[in-house]
Amino acid sequence: MSTDPAQLKITDLAQQFRQDLRLEGLVVAFPDRFGGVSEAPFDSLNLGFSTGDDPGAVLENRRRLIGALNISPESVIVPGQVHGCEVLHATEHDAGEGFAGPSKKLAGHDVVCIESPGIFALSLTADCPLVTVIDPRERRVGIAHCGWRGTAAGALRPLLDFSGSTSDLFAVISPGIRGPQYVVGSEVIEAVSPLPGAQQAISGNTLDITTILLQTLLQAGLSMDRIALDPRCSHQDSHLFSYRRDRGETGRGGCLVGWKF
Repeated sequence: MSTDPAQLKITDLAQQFRQDLRLEGLVVAFPDRFGGVSEAPFDSLNLGFSTGDDPGAVLENRRRLIGALNISPESVIVPGQVHGCEVLHATEHDAGEGFAGPSKKLAGHDVVCIESPGIFALSLTADCPLVTVIDPRERRVGIAHCGWRGTAAGALRPLLDFSGSTSDLFAVISPGIRGPQYVVGSEVIEAVSPLPGAQQAISGNTLDITTILLQTLLQAGLSMDRIALDPRCSHQDSHLFSYRRDRGETGRGGCLVGWKF
């Protein structure tokens, strides 16, 4: 088990855009599962209180993540996700909610839209892709938890709507369970079949949600050079948490997004 904060490995999912854009202050940070204090099977940087892990360990893990990014707990929102499409338009009054423990106020929000710098959202995952949409002109950012239910319900749409013209937007798709590793039932296939990219995403009884999310972004008007996709499969990559691979006995990773200034 890794217990040294220096062993944190955090991927900047917006890295490919930084050379050509003024993205100073933008955070789109996706850590792997190491560098925390949680014991197995949650080892070690488990960010989720709902897992059965020691709450003190989860809080320390969250502190390590934001400490590495020089962000204060008082500025971080952690919504309660339910695989839906309810939207939180976050303000400074929400800052700090859900960080030290589950928030009743923010329960049931899988989409967070942030219109002002200085507020950050931590969206959790252990297989579901997370989609971040960035508006550099207005310094807005939003993130959606896009499992199959949220994707079918339209969780991605609010991110595209709140940010204005799609010609100004950039998007990032996090790692998630991919293709052959994600065997699903007929009800899932039926639910996602009408969505963009479904024909390519569905193969027999397997589903690649990332393909649907990518095609949804392209259909909305984003060009391919404005979309960053991390191709890692959470089920196959042992450095990532996977609910499906570990049969529910696992921690939660996540993506922290926001503008520092």
